[in-house]
Amino acid sequence: MTRPSGSGAPRTGEPARSGLPLRTRAMYGLGETAEGIKTAALETFLFFYYVQVVGLSGTLTGLALFVALLFDGLTDPMVGAWSDRTRTRLGRRHPYLYAAPLPLALALFGLFQPPALPQAGLFLWLVGFAVGARFAMTLYFVPHMALGADLSRDFEERVAIGGWRTLFGYLGRVLALFLAFSVFFAARDGDPNGQLDRAAYPPFALTLGVLVIVFVLASALGTQRAALARSGAAVPDHASGGVWRTLQRAAAIPSIRALWIALLIMYLYNGVQFALALHMNTYFWRLPPQQLQFVFYATTVGFILGIPLARPLANRWDKKPVYMAGVAGSCVLGSLPTLLRLCGAAPPNGAPELFHLLVGCAFGLGFVGALPVVLSAAMLADASDEYDVVHGGRTEGLFFGVNAFCRKASLGLGGAVAGLIVDLVRFPAHADPAAVPPEAMTRLGIAYAPVMLAVLFTGLACMIPYDLSRRRHADIVHALARRRTTSASIDADLAVDGPPLEHARSSPRPQARLNASE
Repeated sequence: MTRPSGSGAPRTGEPARSGLPLRTRAMYGLGETAEGIKTAALETFLFFYYVQVVGLSGTLTGLALFVALLFDGLTDPMVGAWSDRTRTRLGRRHPYLYAAPLPLALALFGLFQPPALPQAGLFLWLVGFAVGARFAMTLYFVPHMALGADLSRDFEERVAIGGWRTLFGYLGRVLALFLAFSVFFAARDGDPNGQLDRAAYPPFALTLGVLVIVFVLASALGTQRAALARSGAAVPDHASGGVWRTLQRAAAIPSIRALWIALLIMYLYNGVQFALALHMNTYFWRLPPQQLQFVFYATTVGFILGIPLARPLANRWDKKPVYMAGVAGSCVLGSLPTLLRLCGAAPPNGAPELFHLLVGCAFGLGFVGALPVVLSAAMLADASDEYDVVHGGRTEGLFFGVNAFCRKASLGLGGAVAGLIVDLVRFPAHADPAAVPPEAMTRLGIAYAPVMLAVLFTGLACMIPYDLSRRRHADIVHALARRRTTSASIDADLAVDGPPLEHARSSPRPQARLNASE
């Protein structure tokens, strides 16, 4: 392969700056608050609510969540492709941002207010409203993620944009968890475990729905002008080649394939962890609601404090090694208390030292885990640039749709696996935390920590072929800029001397491309 050369090439570490205003970055990030709220509701409480509060079997609950997520995940690439192709006076992404919040709020409320139904009826209710909530969130989440790539092509600024998005996402989680454990599920006289109170869930869901509407609309209005100013140049490749043909081409590029597989396995790990987190904290560790919420808060505070480190660390060591170290370090820290308990080295339940250990490890998990969360979105945007230089055409919406599909399918499979685990260890429904057999707790801990860590490190090994370094991305950006300059020159010549511009655009253009296998 021949590298682009010449004095016009950007030097490594000195990409062209887009100068995205701070206010625009913040308003873009604000929209992720809705995703954080949704994540807390669906991934922290939904599995626990249907198994322990409503009484649906763990296997049926996990299967329902898997079916809903798989069905919804199949729509993610389509929504991304739709937004890539959309041309309206509101831009490509914003029509979806305005359409999504009200249906999402209604679906959230329905999820947490099922009527009295037999097991089959509850299963269908959960599937239906979970599909509705997930699809409504897809209409917002995928175009919103793609909007972040639209706003800047700068290697470093994309990390900063991802940092704002991650920050507000975890603030949304903090807000939802605060409302849950300090307001709606707070311990009451004679009922120390408010998360088992069925009547507390509908007003909780209604409140979250209203907040989702407010944050999504505020973010959409705050980024409208910047999106329109940057919407003119992108032309989706899959408009002519087809969505699935584009995905096949992308999967043939080693870096893109490695990133997708690694993300798929990481999301599977997270799906099992999220689904079982409330079980672990309520039953394995026997935490009261006051302490339980501080464990969740510690993770979120760690994430928020770790976000500013992503950009300087990626600048120093590049994105790939920082991403891999962040995934490995955060998951080992998150599993450490369980591993210590299985080895007999953890403090006993109820001891202050145990609470300190759980809070400290949760903080470390969040602090280190912020790095891969921030960097993954920037790496996907870089992968879209590589696809553009190899095959031609912008695919941000489609790529982020594929990422959302990987996340939802894996989280759904993780929920299904968690449901099977709960049933296989013969975990009782409506259980008093003091009445669960110790052997069931041991089996739950083994599945939660060492087994899932083995799965996670398999995913990290799949990341090795990814090679979109800073230097290589600088070459890609230069090749894209040279191609745009050549195309503009041809258009100008044709407009003066040649055939109509519409006919010229249908003919092949010179393209500067990089070898995908380099």
